[in-house]
Amino acid sequence: MSRIVEVKEHNRRFITEQLEADVIRHIFAYYDIQFDPKHTVMYVALRDQRLRGYILIYMALDHLSVVLEGDLEVARNLIEYAPEDKFVMHIPPALKSVVIDKFPSARCYVEDWMLVRMENAHFYESNLVRRLRVEEDAKRLAALLSKWRKKLTPERCLSMIKKNPTFGVFVNDEIVSYASSLLQLPQAWMIGGIYTHPKHRNRGYGTLAVSAITKEALKNAEATVLFVRSDNKPAIRVYGKIGYRKIRETIWIDVGTGTKP
Repeated sequence: MSRIVEVKEHNRRFITEQLEADVIRHIFAYYDIQFDPKHTVMYVALRDQRLRGYILIYMALDHLSVVLEGDLEVARNLIEYAPEDKFVMHIPPALKSVVIDKFPSARCYVEDWMLVRMENAHFYESNLVRRLRVEEDAKRLAALLSKWRKKLTPERCLSMIKKNPTFGVFVNDEIVSYASSLLQLPQAWMIGGIYTHPKHRNRGYGTLAVSAITKEALKNAEATVLFVRSDNKPAIRVYGKIGYRKIRETIWIDVGTGTKP
């Protein structure tokens, strides 16, 4: 029988050491409880002093982000700690029935997790792409993202590019494509926020942006990881060109937010 405890200061190091057995699988939990604990709530299931599963609730995004891990028995207990509504949950496919039983109106999308290491990476260079650093870059990025995520103001974009390495592709002094890192660890960087303006797609700009952030990541980490909706074949082809290969599947569960991967 597992016991469920909340991760606090007194047990955070112990839980972190348990997650180190597979940092890439648990990359969000491993990062959040160490580097952003004020926005993170985590409950873990322990049996014989071993981690059997967990539910992580991250509160610093536009909507709550939840990660659920463990076997079916453990997940049925941990799901009781989930928010009541309006969140996105990430789970392994084996736990889908547990979540749907609890949230029958949830929408589900299958995601592929993809990984590349330096020895398998192929980079695409261009003078059109560079790292975003200054206020003017943030304004141009906000203009691009107004087509996609209207809540991202220039001020918020500036904060983002200062915290997370981000690369943009410039055409006629406008950013037409970008790719960013969500978090950075020595074991792996997680890449996300990849977007190309619809009028500029199918021209290789997305490849340039993802290549640039991947190259930066692999200068600093053992691997680079991203996730993509499994039916997004154009994006998967781009990532494959750079050397990314599928390592696992997860399911994106939308409960009341209307967001998709």
